[in-house]
Amino acid sequence: MRFLLMLLWCVVAVLPLRAEERKEYKGAHISFEQTECDFGEVSRRGADKTCEFRFVNDGTEPLVVLSATTTCSCLKTAFSRKPIAVGESGEIRLTLESKKVERGVFRRIVQIRSNSVGGTEIITIKGIAKD
Repeated sequence: MRFLLMLLWCVVAVLPLRAEERKEYKGAHISFEQTECDFGEVSRRGADKTCEFRFVNDGTEPLVVLSATTTCSCLKTAFSRKPIAVGESGEIRLTLESKKVERGVFRRIVQIRSNSVGGTEIITIKGIAKD
């Protein structure tokens, strides 16, 4: 009897985790593979650095990225404004203009606005700028 109670408790404890793995969204939903990119050491005299943030629309309607707002003039963004169909993927490319970054540790935030049910997502880059 004790064994059956333990088994039942384990099944009940695991069921919510399984349901969350298969979470379905009503409407468009953006899901990033990663939300942070670490450039490591960056030479302020070196070439610009680029990082791509891949995402998938795991919702039920087409996804449209509306804007990508940066916290620094040292970052340039590029993304497609075409709708991303359900199950399809896209990317947001961030380019760090090394010469514009102040020396030292840096962390820059980019706010992604879309028609996703979540509304706004945050992606970040970080690194250490050296002369």
